[in-house]
Amino acid sequence: MTHQLRSRDIIALGFMTFALFVGAGNIIFPPMVGLQAGEHVWTAAFGFLITAVGLPVLTVVALAKVGGGVDSLSTPIGKVAGVLLATVCYLAVGPLFATPRTATVSFEVGIAPLTG
Repeated sequence: MTHQLRSRDIIALGFMTFALFVGAGNIIFPPMVGLQAGEHVWTAAFGFLITAVGLPVLTVVALAKVGGGVDSLSTPIGKVAGVLLATVCYLAVGPLFATPRTATVSFEVGIAPLTG
């Protein structure tokens, strides 16, 4: 039995994938990194491409290959290790790294120019 996606689901998945690759930090942060990198701009661009584009693409491909979510992806390592790995990944993506980065970008763009 094949699963057919509705148009609404396809549009929602498209917006989610767009948000995965094009966040506010991915629009504002790279020019600042390129400016600060100076003559090493291509090294910085390559590193940014690996982390901001390569890793999300790898994640989408891995999840599509196993045909499911984190449970399907972590089946080979066991249930406890899978839950632990998923917890660490979710914490790393959200509260530990993404939230401080978002706060930093917002501060640098919105408040720092006003306070000097």
